[in-house]
Amino acid sequence: MAIAVEINISESEGRIIMEKNQFVKILETELIPALGCTEPVAFALNGATARKYAPGKIKRITMVGSGLMVIGVQSVGIPNTGGKRGGFLSTVLGITAGCVDLDMEVLNNVTEADVKAAEELIEKFIAEKRISIDMVSPAPSIYLKTTLETDQHTVTVSMWSEHNGIKYIEKDGKVLFGSREEETAALEAEKKHHLDSSFLSVKSIYDFCTNCEISDLTHIKKAMKLTKVLCKDGIDNPFGLQVARTIKENIEKGVIANDEIEYICMWTIAGLDARMGGSDYPAMSNTGSGNQGILSSMAPMAAGEYLNCSEEEIMRAVAFSNLMNIYLDYKSNEYAHLSPMCYCCGVATAAAASGVAYLHGCTVEQISDTVRSSLGNMAGAICDGAKPSCAYRSYTGLVGALHAMLMAEKGLSSSSIEGIVNDTVEGTIENIYQLQKQCMSSTDEFVCRVKKMQGTLC
Repeated sequence: MAIAVEINISESEGRIIMEKNQFVKILETELIPALGCTEPVAFALNGATARKYAPGKIKRITMVGSGLMVIGVQSVGIPNTGGKRGGFLSTVLGITAGCVDLDMEVLNNVTEADVKAAEELIEKFIAEKRISIDMVSPAPSIYLKTTLETDQHTVTVSMWSEHNGIKYIEKDGKVLFGSREEETAALEAEKKHHLDSSFLSVKSIYDFCTNCEISDLTHIKKAMKLTKVLCKDGIDNPFGLQVARTIKENIEKGVIANDEIEYICMWTIAGLDARMGGSDYPAMSNTGSGNQGILSSMAPMAAGEYLNCSEEEIMRAVAFSNLMNIYLDYKSNEYAHLSPMCYCCGVATAAAASGVAYLHGCTVEQISDTVRSSLGNMAGAICDGAKPSCAYRSYTGLVGALHAMLMAEKGLSSSSIEGIVNDTVEGTIENIYQLQKQCMSSTDEFVCRVKKMQGTLC
């Protein structure tokens, strides 16, 4: 005989259950594995998608995108190419050797022979003026349209709002997916649609990460595994500016102390060295950025290793910093997934330090102070495209953010009398959003003009 049991859940308990599900959902939505920097991957994915619908001999390739997408693809290494770069190569590899079914890992199967063939095609097309890339404005921060013409078909693929957010496909003048009106509206409105983030705050994130079941963080465990492999690649191999390897070598020489802060910086920035240098290993991206994902995950991981913390403690700290990064990015409204300000050095480092602070046992107030001081310290640093020196810039931001944590532990932090810092985290990130909207909105156009003038747009 079954026994009926009445379960009473209070309003507050019900709210906790609902919010826990929201935290898990937003982590699973915004933490996505990505091979290579997300701009080259986006160009490759557009190309691979276009090729799916346009077989035949390639006749012409045309790309137009937002300034941040066009400059973002210029200087960063493309996966499986030995550090080669550019929108031309990313797109052509997507067309000729990409696997569209692999989504953000579209270039996973690219070979050396594929790269050579793609370069030969690009050289021929440049000489014959059959390949081009340019900027369109106004446009959403993330916007890319690729048109592939073959001897059989002409296909146009457009993505916006997300680096894998393909929302429009047209074949021979017939719309297969999405609508022209939707794309026109996106270009005119420059608005994005994100998950509801109203439940996020420093305290709500802290409470969730402290009280949730560890089984809720299985996605974080995957992020940790991907991140550690990528960061080790940066330690072991000479990618980019070798910021992390320079730290390691100088620790071995006795020039730099082998303390917690340098240990965190060495391991974390190694991932950025590798990613910006064209490592073949994927990262777990956060809000569309592999670098932000590396910073958010590896900093508390390295701190936990240095402090001999348990796996569960580290998982909770990694979840905390990743949620903090999502929270801060989402408060930037239309700049959540791509911004004129360098979020790798100015926002993700604040989130990373907050994860370390969580492991240090800092209070919600101390973590808030850490974040506010960090945000104010790097406010206004521009994003001038993904490139090897992103690792160096992020190192600068991470060192500052970790020192902000040490100050916060002593009760010291920036206050509202200092520049754009507000006495609350939300007020500070709102000021940074307004700084970008009112003062930095044409940064991408300026950088694009510089690249054109220098003849380095590719």
